[in-house]
Amino acid sequence: MVAIFYNRLSLLLKGFTLVELMITVVILLLVVGGTLLTLTYCVLLNETNSNLAIAANDAQFVLEQIKQLAYSSISSYTPPSLANLNNETIAVQCIPDTGIMNVTVNVGWNERQRARNFSLSTRIAD
Repeated sequence: MVAIFYNRLSLLLKGFTLVELMITVVILLLVVGGTLLTLTYCVLLNETNSNLAIAANDAQFVLEQIKQLAYSSISSYTPPSLANLNNETIAVQCIPDTGIMNVTVNVGWNERQRARNFSLSTRIAD
């Protein structure tokens, strides 16, 4: 009878100790912290990729405008002022060669207090 009482008493007194609970909380905090850090990094990476895609589209837009011009007027082309990105600047560099014009479009912008740029080049024949 004492053995039955002892077995029932030991079943009622089983539980987690304070040390076990503290270790569980620390492990849980590490997992949650790592997940939040990864989520934050993914959001920043998404913004960077989005800005890069916008810059590529803007550079392609400018190149399409240049391709519609006559060969003799490419050197005097002035790019449009676009405001799709933060402090966006567009510069066009035309280097004439014998019958072929090397055209480079540089798109610059600011992203998280850092200057970024994207360059797109093509050749246009006379």
